[in-house]
Amino acid sequence: MSTPEAPWQAVLDADGCPYTVRQHAAAHSAAERQALPFPWSQAVKTLAFTTPDVPLLLVALRAEDRVDFARLAVLLGTSRSRLRTADASLLAAEGLVPGGVPPVSHRPGVPCLIDAAVAEPDRPVYCGAGSADRTLQIDSAVLARLSRAQVAALSR
Repeated sequence: MSTPEAPWQAVLDADGCPYTVRQHAAAHSAAERQALPFPWSQAVKTLAFTTPDVPLLLVALRAEDRVDFARLAVLLGTSRSRLRTADASLLAAEGLVPGGVPPVSHRPGVPCLIDAAVAEPDRPVYCGAGSADRTLQIDSAVLARLSRAQVAALSR
């Protein structure tokens, strides 16, 4: 556990779960991220979406996977046409940057969907931590059991 530096870290601290935020050189491209000292097979990306009914939704999946938009829309009870990628201004309002979105939010009512491939097997995963020069290391089982997390098959 570390001292909260970002509001989302307070959620992890309140849960009492172990995690580490690692500092490193800024990594913006996929090639730069693959060069970080973490196993790429355990890298998790968090995508941010919005719908007319859900102002912000976080979707965590393995870095090499792609989201299945049809499955995501069905899970949310909406149509694919109403599902939008959150724009940079929404992310900025949340204190987030593209490529560094953590899989947890400090805002009440912001759900996080975790792809089943991330949750199994139980192992450390490496996620966005708010900026291009920080990575969150957390156990996949811990991430999946957080109060706002829901595990589902989301990748194609």
